[in-house]
Amino acid sequence: MSDAKPNITIPVDLTNPGQFFACCGLLELADRLWPGAEGWFERREFCVCFDGNLRTLLTCLILDPPIARAFVCETLPIKPIVAPLALTFDADATDRFTLDFWTKIIIKSGSVQAVAAPPWNMWSGNQKSLPIWLQLREELRILIAGDEPTKTLPRTDTQLLNLFRLTRPLTGRFGFDSTAAWNAQDVGFSPNDQGLAVESSPAIELLAAVGLQRFKPVIDDGMIQYHIWNTAASPAIAAAMACGGIQHLGTRYNFEIVNRGQYSAFGKARPMNGDSDNV
Repeated sequence: MSDAKPNITIPVDLTNPGQFFACCGLLELADRLWPGAEGWFERREFCVCFDGNLRTLLTCLILDPPIARAFVCETLPIKPIVAPLALTFDADATDRFTLDFWTKIIIKSGSVQAVAAPPWNMWSGNQKSLPIWLQLREELRILIAGDEPTKTLPRTDTQLLNLFRLTRPLTGRFGFDSTAAWNAQDVGFSPNDQGLAVESSPAIELLAAVGLQRFKPVIDDGMIQYHIWNTAASPAIAAAMACGGIQHLGTRYNFEIVNRGQYSAFGKARPMNGDSDNV
């Protein structure tokens, strides 16, 4: 930990758990691309100190498509709906970063099986991990670079700093952006089940997936807990602070997974008893 000064600050709604884990994902990516990155929360903003810039970091998410793994542990088959995704951010110059927190290994009826790991596998039906990622990746590309057919202008560097407020109409998602879940509750039905698009943040969905690989929250009696940290920290230390493994004064939040028809999503978070809603 250090007295680092941020080179980017991003507004964060701390009651949206998807935004919290997306911040964790930002820090994870920044450190993988520019080792030594540090991040922390301050005045409802997420601060990151690293040697790059936000546009380059986000562009790395849309350059190379991931590979869906058909096997785990080399030989154990897994269904495409929860296939692990192997990502690269530098054209395979380094080892791929694999997202597999939504899978687990169990023994059932005497055989070893790779299956979905609740509560993180919130999509179902015909949706699969790779197509969801690819759709979100394309929508993030449109936000960053613009899109001539739809006459969408590229976002400026200043606009990108409001990253979590940049939305697109999505018909598929992982379920990490709680704004989409609560919008569904407001209208009284699940737009996903009707095949309708819902305004959601592709950046939150993708970055939260990256963040959840390392930043494992505490789950207690169905409630999922995360801790805000306000001291500059590397991903390894920040992950321990985020789950309460390192004691600190950051506000603790908890939330539940909410059902939306065939799908589930992160619900809205609230400060835990005795904690102030201040960073």
